[in-house]
Amino acid sequence: MHKTLNKLSAGILLAVGSPSVVMAVDDAGDSYQMMVTATRVEQPVVDVNASVQVISAEQLAGYSGRSLSEVLQFATGMIVRDLGSTSSISIRGFEYGHTLVLVDGLRRTEKYAGSNINNISLENIERIEIVRGPMSALYGSEALGGVVNIITRKPDGETRTELKATIGQAENDQRETYILHGNTTWGSEAFGSRLGVEIKRRKPFRQDPDSPVTDINEEQRSFISYEGKLQLNDTDEVALTAEYLDQDDSGTGQNARTLATYDRLEQEQRYFFAANYSGLLNEGLLDLRASYGSSDARVNRGTALDETTEFDQLQLEMDYGLDLTDAHFLNTGVGYRIDDAAISTLSQDVERKVYDLFVQDQWDITDNINLTMGARYDHYSDFGGTLNPRFMLSWRPENWTFRIGYGEGFKAPTLLNLYMTDMIRGRYVIRGNPDLQPEESRSLEAAMAYAFERGRLEVSLHSSKIDNLIESQLTGNIVDGYTESVYYNIAEAEIKGVEAVANLNIDSKSKARLSVEYLDARDATTDERLIDRPRWQASASLDRRFGLLKVEGRVRHVEDFWGSDATTFGSPNFNSNFTTMDVNLEYPLSDSFSLFGGIDNLFNAQLPANMAWRGTPDDPGARYYYAGVKASF
Repeated sequence: MHKTLNKLSAGILLAVGSPSVVMAVDDAGDSYQMMVTATRVEQPVVDVNASVQVISAEQLAGYSGRSLSEVLQFATGMIVRDLGSTSSISIRGFEYGHTLVLVDGLRRTEKYAGSNINNISLENIERIEIVRGPMSALYGSEALGGVVNIITRKPDGETRTELKATIGQAENDQRETYILHGNTTWGSEAFGSRLGVEIKRRKPFRQDPDSPVTDINEEQRSFISYEGKLQLNDTDEVALTAEYLDQDDSGTGQNARTLATYDRLEQEQRYFFAANYSGLLNEGLLDLRASYGSSDARVNRGTALDETTEFDQLQLEMDYGLDLTDAHFLNTGVGYRIDDAAISTLSQDVERKVYDLFVQDQWDITDNINLTMGARYDHYSDFGGTLNPRFMLSWRPENWTFRIGYGEGFKAPTLLNLYMTDMIRGRYVIRGNPDLQPEESRSLEAAMAYAFERGRLEVSLHSSKIDNLIESQLTGNIVDGYTESVYYNIAEAEIKGVEAVANLNIDSKSKARLSVEYLDARDATTDERLIDRPRWQASASLDRRFGLLKVEGRVRHVEDFWGSDATTFGSPNFNSNFTTMDVNLEYPLSDSFSLFGGIDNLFNAQLPANMAWRGTPDDPGARYYYAGVKASF
C-alpha cells in the first residue's frame, strides 16, 4: 500500500482543501501536520517532496486579525506588500504576480483579474498551506515562485456559535479599527452547515497628520460565507460553498503629474459559488469541482475617469487518483476555465478559455527513497499551449531527509498585458501588446532536513532562471501629455537563495520557530540586483504559556533591501534595513469567553523610504494597539 495515501481514511483526499482532510498537529509545530497542496494528495508535511509551511488556526489566533498580509509577512520566503486596500505577495524573490493564491484549491476573481489576500476573512481560515518553488506542473499559470492555498473552516457535525470583536488604533489616533465576526455551525455528521459574517471598518492613515492626502485608505468591508456538507455514505460526500464580499474603501490621493488632489476609490462586489463531489470510483479517488465567481469593481487611482472591472470566471476540474501498484500512486486531472472580462482600460471585452491536463506519479523506489514526477499541459485560447514538468527525488535515512528537484513554471500574460489601452500611472500611459508570450521559469532545488524529538531543522538551496519577463518599455511617444509605455517580453532574471528553518518544542509550555533567508536576485542581462527585494530576511516567534495566559512574541528583520525612494524623482537605488516586533496575549475567562490584545510594531519602527510602495507605508503605518473578546456557545 502506498505510504502517502490511505484510501479509506477520509473519503477523497485529492481535493485540495477537502473537508475530509484531517490534521495531526504536534507540539513541535508544522512538522507533523497534514497537507494536500504539494501533491494534491494528503501527506504528512515531513513526507512531502517540496519546501512547505503550514500555518494553523491556532497560530492565526496569535495575530491582530486585521488582514492575512500581516500573517504571511512572517512566513518563510515571503515578501508582502500590504497597502490596506490592496496587497501582493512574492515567494523566493519572484515577481509579485508569480505566486498563485488559491482558496480551497480554487481561484477567486478580483479587480483587474489579480489576487488581493486582504479580501479574505481570517476567522474563516482553518489553515494556510504554502509551497515554495515551481508548481505549474499541478496548478498552471502564476505558480512560478510557489502556491498559497487557504483552507477554510468546514462544518464538523457539531452545533455552536462563535463571536469575536476587535478594536484597534495606530499611533497618533490614526487607523481606528473595528472588526466584528460571527459564525454558527449546525447539523449532523450526515448534513452540516456553517455560516460566517464579518464586518470591518478601518479609518485612514496619514504619515503627515496635517496633509489632506491619505497614505492608507479608509476601509469598509463586509464578508458573508456559507459552507455545506452532505455525507452520502462512508466514502462519498458533496460540499457547497457560497461567498459574498463588499469592499468600499476611500481616501484622498494626489496626482503625481499635476499635484492636484482627487477622491481615491477601491470598490468591489464579489460573488463566488462552488460545488464539490468526492468519493471512491473503481478503487480510486474521484474529485469533481465546479465554481463560478464574479467581481464588479470600480477604482480611481489618479485618473480623470474611474477604472471599472466586470470579471466572471467559470472553473471545472476533475481529479482521479489510483494505486497502480504497491509502489506507484498515479494522480491525473483535467480542467477547463473561462475568464470573461470587461475592463474599462481594455481595448475590447475579452474572453479567455483555458484547458489543462496533468499527470503525476509518486513512486516509492524503496522504503526510504521516493520520486515524485509529473507534468501539466495548459492550452490558452489567446496564445497557445505550454508544457511544464516537475520532479523531486527524496531519500529519508532514519531521521534525515535529503531532497533534490527540478521544476518549470509559467505565467500567462494578463488580459491587461495583452489588451490594455490607456492606463495612467503617474507620468506614464501604459498600453498592452497582443503578441506577448508567457513568462517562463526553470528552477533547481536541494534540501536537507533533520527531525528530532523536540522539533525539526531544514536547509534549502534554490536557483531559478526566468525568461520572457513582461515589462513596460518607453516608446518615446507623448500621448495627451503622458509618456507612452508598452508591454514587451524583454527581461530575464536569475534568482539564487538559501533558506534555513527551525521548529522547536522547547518544553510543554513553549514553542519557537526561526527562519533565516538569503536571496540574490539579479537581472540576467546587466547583472544588476533586482529592486524591491532584500538580500537577507529573518523572523522568529516564541509562544509561551504562563498558567492560563498565552503570550506570543514575534520579530522580523529585513537586511539590505534594494530599491529607490519612489517619492523622489530620479532617486538612486540604495540598501535599507528594517526590524519590527509584535506581541500578543490571550487569557480565557471561562470555557466560553476569552480576552486578547497586543501591540504590532512595538517600537514604532519607521519603514524606510525605498521599502514604501510608491511612498505608501505598509498597513497599519505605525505602532498599532488592539484588544478584543471572543465568545463561544
